[in-house]
Amino acid sequence: MRNFSNKKKLTNLFSLIFLNLFLILLLTNCASSQKAYHQYIMRGTILEVDGEDVFLCIGSKDGAQVNQELDTYDLQNVVRPKGSKWKKEKTGKIKITEIVDEHFAKGKVISGNIKVNDIAEIEIKR
Repeated sequence: MRNFSNKKKLTNLFSLIFLNLFLILLLTNCASSQKAYHQYIMRGTILEVDGEDVFLCIGSKDGAQVNQELDTYDLQNVVRPKGSKWKKEKTGKIKITEIVDEHFAKGKVISGNIKVNDIAEIEIKR
């Protein structure tokens, strides 16, 4: 039984290390990173929350437009018997008030409790 407990602790430790590395990558400035990094890692990340004002990593290159409303989500790692899985939990909604450049925008919280590192989803037109 003790061996099982040690394996579980080790698995939790590796999950925590991975999550921390992932969060460090999210906090990196996406404007100076390569296009793929912005497109697949940073896109939608809430970088700053100041009251109702938010600063996010979605810009003109992503199709963001002033007055566009976006749902926001918290990504959670849920440990299950067959390994961990990621799930999204809706945290609120924001409205874009200004396009800063091709990578960034400013917005206002419309509803919910939005935090730094939440993800705002923008509909990608293909």
